[in-house]
Amino acid sequence: MKKITAIMAASVFILSAVHAYNTPVGNESLFEYSSPAVLSGKLSVTGGALFSAGPDSLIVNPALTAGEQRTALNVGYTFLYSGNKDNEYQIGSSFQTGILIPFKLYIFSGFVDGNFTNFDEFYIGNNINIKAGLAKEITDKLDVGLSLSGGLNWGYGFDWALAGNLGFNYTYGDLAFLKNFRYGASLLNLGKGYSDLNRTAYGVTYDADAEENASISMFPTYVTLKVGAAASLYKNDLMDIGLALDLTTPCFQNLIVDLNLQFALKNMLVISLGEKINLVETINHRNNFVPGVSLSFKFDFSVKNNEYLARNDWSQSEMNVTAGYKNLYGSVHAISAAADLSLGMQDTSAPEIILIDYED
Repeated sequence: MKKITAIMAASVFILSAVHAYNTPVGNESLFEYSSPAVLSGKLSVTGGALFSAGPDSLIVNPALTAGEQRTALNVGYTFLYSGNKDNEYQIGSSFQTGILIPFKLYIFSGFVDGNFTNFDEFYIGNNINIKAGLAKEITDKLDVGLSLSGGLNWGYGFDWALAGNLGFNYTYGDLAFLKNFRYGASLLNLGKGYSDLNRTAYGVTYDADAEENASISMFPTYVTLKVGAAASLYKNDLMDIGLALDLTTPCFQNLIVDLNLQFALKNMLVISLGEKINLVETINHRNNFVPGVSLSFKFDFSVKNNEYLARNDWSQSEMNVTAGYKNLYGSVHAISAAADLSLGMQDTSAPEIILIDYED
C-alpha cells in the first residue's frame, strides 16, 4: 500500500506542471454525461456509496473491477436538451457501451463513450473516447488497476488524446458504525488530452472579454488526482444506506468535490443522489448545485433451451436497468437510461472443505 501511494505521489510531482487553468466549462467531466450512473455520482473512485463495478468504472478508477466474477455488458444513452433558444442547436446526446471479461490472472474491461453537443452554456464538442484496462486483486482487501485511454475530437477544429491511468481500491471492512468502509485513489490523464481546438467555440470558465488572448487548457486536465472514501451508514435485511465522498484535483489547480448518497431496498431497487461542486466554476458563477438522481432496478432471468448459454453457465443471468436526470448548466437538462447485463450467477459461497478419515 505504501509503495503504491508513493508511486502515485511521485508521478504527480514529476508529471504536473504549472500552467494557466482555462478549461472549458463542463469539460473536466467530459466522460460523465453518458449514463445515469455517472450523472448521479454512482461511479466514485471507491465504487460508489454502495459498491458496484462494471466496464464504465474505467472512467474513475481502473482498479474497481478486480473482484468481478462474471462477464458483463453495458450500454447507456443520455438525451441533452437546452432551453436557451439562442443556441444554434438545442439538442445533444451522449452514449456509452462497454464489456468486462474475467480471466484467471486479471480482469479486462473495454469501454467506449461519445459526446455530441454545441450549447452556449457549456460545450463538450463532438468526440469519441475509448478506454481499455486491466485490474487485479493483490490481496483480499487491495485491488489495483491500470488503463489506456484515447480519443478524437472534431467540429471546431480537430484533435486527439492518448493517456494512461492507474489506481487502487482498499476495502478496510467495518470501522466503528461504518460498514464495508473503503478508500482509494486514481491518477488519471497521464498523457495528452484535447487542446488544439478553436477557443471561440467553447464556453470557457473565465470571462471571454477579459481572457481574449488566453488559450484553452488541455482537457480533461492531465495529472488529475482523485481520492475518496465510502461506506454503508446503516444496513439491515431490508435496506442499505451508503455515502461516498470524492476529492479531485486537476493538476492541483482546481478542486472538485463529489458526494454520492445511495439507498437500496432488498438489494433490488437503488436510488442514487449525486452532487458535484467544481470550485473554479463556482467562483466564476458557472456551477449548478442541483443534484443528479437515478433509479435502478435489478432482476434475475433465465434463458432455457440455449446450449451456448448453458455451456458457458450463462443460462441464469442478472440485469440492472437505470434511469436518471440531472440539470447540468443553466437550461441544459440531461435525461438518461442504461442497462447492465451480468452473465451467469455470482458465486457468493466459500468453498466447502470436507475431511475424510480413512480407517485402516
